[in-house]
Amino acid sequence: MTDITPKSRLEGQRGYIIRTRSWDSIVEFYRDLISKSWPLLPMLRLVEAITTSSAAAQIHGATSHSALLLSDRADFRSGDSTLQIVYQPNDRTFVFHHRSFSSHDDQKTCTEAEALQTLRLFLRLKYGVLFDATMAQQCAPPNGGPAEPSANSGVTGGPPSVS
Repeated sequence: MTDITPKSRLEGQRGYIIRTRSWDSIVEFYRDLISKSWPLLPMLRLVEAITTSSAAAQIHGATSHSALLLSDRADFRSGDSTLQIVYQPNDRTFVFHHRSFSSHDDQKTCTEAEALQTLRLFLRLKYGVLFDATMAQQCAPPNGGPAEPSANSGVTGGPPSVS
């Protein structure tokens, strides 16, 4: 028989377990919604930027309806250092809401253009993960349009000189 009694008084309040998925399956999830006429192309671009970054190895993702859920742990508990990202197509905004077990929650609403920078800040401050928003922005299309492949990134070698 399985014990359903929480291990501590607070354990039962920590929320349910959210099963994480591979980044490729999350990308396919949003592509499928878009194919069914859900207006989520900016969310897909955000997920693609995460997928192509080094942060993808340190951050785990899941979905809940059209929301993206992030944590620094696989199979994390809801409300236990969880970053929920929701795209609101009518306003063309993203809502970032970080929930923690200690109830020190943070929330920010931003435009599509500010989404990668906002994600970078949340990942760094909440999880200590560096997300190179500059590189990700090269992958993200302007104004939610289709991404164009970059034949020449403009990099000519070595770091820039400091005067």
